[in-house]
Amino acid sequence: MSDDTTLVVLAAGLGSRFGGPKQLKPLGPGDNVLLEYTAYDAIRAGFRNIVFIIQTKFADDFASLVSRLPDEVSVQLAYQDQHWPAGVSQPGRKKPWGTGHALLAAQDFIHGPFVLCNADDYYGSSAFVKAADFLDAQDPESAHYGMLGYRLDATLSGHGSVSRALCAVSNGGYLTSVSEHSKITRKDGIIFSEIKQGEKVELNEAHRVSMNLWMLTHSIFRLLDVEVRAFIEQHRHDVSAECRLPDIVQSLLRRGEITVECLPHDDAWFGMTHSADHKNAVLAIQTMHDNGTYPTPLWQKDASHL
Repeated sequence: MSDDTTLVVLAAGLGSRFGGPKQLKPLGPGDNVLLEYTAYDAIRAGFRNIVFIIQTKFADDFASLVSRLPDEVSVQLAYQDQHWPAGVSQPGRKKPWGTGHALLAAQDFIHGPFVLCNADDYYGSSAFVKAADFLDAQDPESAHYGMLGYRLDATLSGHGSVSRALCAVSNGGYLTSVSEHSKITRKDGIIFSEIKQGEKVELNEAHRVSMNLWMLTHSIFRLLDVEVRAFIEQHRHDVSAECRLPDIVQSLLRRGEITVECLPHDDAWFGMTHSADHKNAVLAIQTMHDNGTYPTPLWQKDASHL
């Protein structure tokens, strides 16, 4: 793995469905939070550079969290609420502008290929090995990217609707389109997406979805800057609009500016969309401590034990 390969974690969300900053909700036996298990798995896969994208008000909490990680891992904090594209006036809005804008805020800390993921998802211990292997096989400046595609039925919550980016994939395994669905639920064993108020469509349980685990190169930032600028100018007076990375990927795919491989991945996944999901996450993490997937305590200051 290249020395410049980086893990980038999206951790600036407000957790509106969860009821608070879920990225800081303890669930491990040492009060570890979910993103620490992501960091652990990535470090075990060989990553030695990590960037957490956060909001300024979480700075002290993350400074404490970062202090737990092994000394030989380089960790940076990128502040989404402090970043704004040069020459673009900032609208008066407190809500974060979405994952596309968040990634742009981390640009100065990323110097090579990288894996991007969410702070509130558990991707499975093998996910970062697969992601690292993919990046190792790519030209570090190409516009050929990758993503891990999870089965839709394995990524739902039993406590309410979820947002998922549904992927259309060619026979050769290339992503042909990605579409965001903001209200997906399962009822009586059938999965539905509410596309309009009261209007639902049935979805295939085996459909592959993006859980925002992307394998990208530094070339994405040139494209991302253009997309984010255009989005802000178009939506600057819309307090609810979100500049989502899957939507940006869709635009770039449509124009033929990038290619993306969708790698099916069926390792264990769980997340915390709703506050009631926390209990199941605690049980899942405790089981993995009990069976030796993770040690107790999680961290030692020397990463050689991973």
